[in-house]
Amino acid sequence: MQLDLSESTSTGTLSIARGPLTYGASAVSYEGGSTYGLSATYQLPVAQQFVTLRFGPALGYVKEDGADGSFEAGVKLVAERYIPTDFGSVFLLADLNSIENSWFVLAQLGLSRPGVSFELSHGKSETYSETSLAIAKRFGDGPTSLRAGYRFDAKEVFVGLSVNTF
Repeated sequence: MQLDLSESTSTGTLSIARGPLTYGASAVSYEGGSTYGLSATYQLPVAQQFVTLRFGPALGYVKEDGADGSFEAGVKLVAERYIPTDFGSVFLLADLNSIENSWFVLAQLGLSRPGVSFELSHGKSETYSETSLAIAKRFGDGPTSLRAGYRFDAKEVFVGLSVNTF
């Protein structure tokens, strides 16, 4: 679970994995509109030694200011790789969605001591685009982190909270 807030944009994501199934939800509110999404992806049994691939249906709702919102069904493909290291971890993610032709990529470097991670991400769709740089500090040994960063397209600072039990 992750929630980030800034002056003009708020984003929230939730991901729950049970065996080979992963259920996801997202909400983005930005200057000019908002988007919401649901997905259910299944882990594909290919190339698992290199990358985890998931594929499945997605449902989206897009609402531009001053216009009626619209629902759209689509498909989603996710590729991710978690690499444990002596110093912590590296996490790479690519998320492609046919709804709004959206895509999102993320690279995260985690340092187990002092419990800090650094993240660079970029996402784009037909209605939204953003590149972000973030740092997160974990609270103790638990799954909760305080996040702060900068959104380059919006030219603003954001703060957030994440809970990662993966």
